Amino acid sequence: MKRLAVAVAVLLAIIAAGAVEAVYVDKVFDELAGRISLLESAIKDPEDDAIGEVRELTEWWEKRRHILELFTYSPDMRAFSVALAETEGSLECGDDKNALSKCQSLLTMAGNIHDMLDFNLQDIV
Repeated sequence: MKRLAVAVAVLLAIIAAGAVEAVYVDKVFDELAGRISLLESAIKDPEDDAIGEVRELTEWWEKRRHILELFTYSPDMRAFSVALAETEGSLECGDDKNALSKCQSLLTMAGNIHDMLDFNLQDIV
């Protein structure tokens, strides 16, 4: 009976940890999509500080990436950091068209990473 109770407790802990992870991943990637959209708007508007926006996004992402890497790993998360740096480089060179192109790549990469890290039925089957 003790073994059953321990097994049930371990199972509940695993399920709870998975639920917390799924909620955190959803929260991070929902906010990330919004921040990328803000960056895209800042690039399109010459009045906005797009370089400051991409630097703020990079700082925010690096903090979240380190937390995500505590419980999961994806080389794509590191590639996302590289794409952010490329976007910043394009902005510093004054190449707004390339920076806008990078924003679309960032949105696609974020969606792909989110799908990979998110819990779905395909993971079980």
